[in-house]
Amino acid sequence: MANKSRRSFIISVLACVAFVAAAVISWDLPVKHVVYYLAFILVVLFVIILVAMGFGALLSWLRRRK
Repeated sequence: MANKSRRSFIISVLACVAFVAAAVISWDLPVKHVVYYLAFILVVLFVIILVAMGFGALLSWLRRRK
């Protein structure tokens, strides 16, 4: 049995998927747009992670340098 935080994460993901499915069905939102937005969000998230890793490496380098 999954612990409480894992279950709440799974329920949140399922709720998000249900909302997107409801938007596609009830608002006649094209699936193409949904996939485009998902890809765009993933790219932005990847860029944010890369920038954070770069700043972390820079801070680590500056702390080691004396």
